Amino acid sequence: MALRFSQTLLLVIATLMCLCRNVTANTCIRHFSPSAAHRSPDGHTLDLITGLTPGGVAVLSAPYMLAPIATISTQQSTNASRADKEQWYRLDTLQLGVSYELRISNAAATGVDFEIELYTADDVLRLHNKPTDNTELSSETEGRLAVYAKVTASYAGYSTWSDVENWPNTYVIVLEKHVAGLPVQALKLITVLVLVVLFGLLVETPRLISKINSVVAEERPKLTSKSE
Repeated sequence: MALRFSQTLLLVIATLMCLCRNVTANTCIRHFSPSAAHRSPDGHTLDLITGLTPGGVAVLSAPYMLAPIATISTQQSTNASRADKEQWYRLDTLQLGVSYELRISNAAATGVDFEIELYTADDVLRLHNKPTDNTELSSETEGRLAVYAKVTASYAGYSTWSDVENWPNTYVIVLEKHVAGLPVQALKLITVLVLVVLFGLLVETPRLISKINSVVAEERPKLTSKSE
C-alpha cells in the first residue's frame, strides 16, 4: 500500500513539474480582449509594419505560445539603439471578444520594470507617421484579428549592482487564452489536481478502508481472547 501510494505521488509530482516547467515570477501582465478594430491587415501592410519597427516583429499565436528567451535594454541605457530598447510582437490567431493574457517574466534581481503597450495595425502606422488609408483586408486575412504589442523596460533604480541600467536584460513572454476567466495552462493543472483527488477518493481510500477493516478483523479475536 505504501509503495503504491509513493508511486502515485511521484507520478503526480512529475506531471505537475511537466506542466509548470515554464512558470516563473510574473513582472508584467496585460489582459485584453480584441475588437473588430484589431483586424489583421493585408500582406503589404504586414511587411510595411515589420520594416517600420526596429528589429522586426515576432509572432505569438493563440491559444498559447511561449516565445524564446529574448533580450532587451532599458530606456535609460546610454549605449543601446532603439532596436535594443523595444521589442515588437504580433499577437495572431485571436478571436473576437475572447480574453487573453500577455505575460512577461524576468529575474527580479535586475531591478527592471517592464511595460506592454497594445496597438492596432493602424495605430502602429500612425505611430510611425504613415498613412492608414491604404490598409485593406485581403481574402486571406478577412475575419482574422491581430494585436501589436510593444515591450519596453525601465531601470527601477533599486539594484545594488553598478551600471545595471546599461545591462541587457533577458525575459520570457507568453501569450495565453483565458477560458472561464482562467489561463488555459491553469485549467490543465486544475484538471490534474481534480483527477488526483478523485483517484484518491474512489480508488485509494476504499483500499485503505478495506485494509484497516481487515487488520481490525484479524486483531479482534486476539483482543477478545486476552480479555477472557
